[in-house]
Amino acid sequence: MTILVVDDEVSYRLLMKGLLTDEGHEVLLAEDGAEAMEKLNELPIDLVLSDIYMPVMDGFKLHGAIRGHQKFGKMPILFVSAYDDQHSVGVIQDPKIDAFIKKGRPFSEIKEWIGYLTAPEEERASRWPGSRQTKRL
Repeated sequence: MTILVVDDEVSYRLLMKGLLTDEGHEVLLAEDGAEAMEKLNELPIDLVLSDIYMPVMDGFKLHGAIRGHQKFGKMPILFVSAYDDQHSVGVIQDPKIDAFIKKGRPFSEIKEWIGYLTAPEEERASRWPGSRQTKRL
C-alpha cells in the first residue's frame, strides 16, 4: 500500500516514513497540502495521513481538494495532529471526515486506523478502532 504523509514537521514525516516502511508500506512525503496535491496527481496513492495546520495549504483545504476531485474523491484520509482546539474538534466531527488521531498516541493506533480505512466497507468492524462505541451508520 502506498501512503502519502503530509506534515510540515520534517522530523514527524521521517518518523512516520520509518514506521510505515517497517510495516511494508511504500511512503511518499509532502510538506503541505499543495505539495500533496501534486503527488496525488502524479502517483497512485492508497491513503493520505495528514497534519491539520500547515503553511501554504492546510489539512482541511487538502481534504476539500481531495474530496472535490473525481479521480481520488473517495481516498481515505487520516488526520494526525497535535491540535485539539475547539475549531479543529468541530471540523473533525463533520461526518465527511474519515478519521482523526492525536499526535503522540501509540503507533499501533495509527496502524489500526489505516487497516480500518483501507478495508472494504462491508468488511469493516462495527466499531471504530480504539472505541467502545458503535460507529455512526
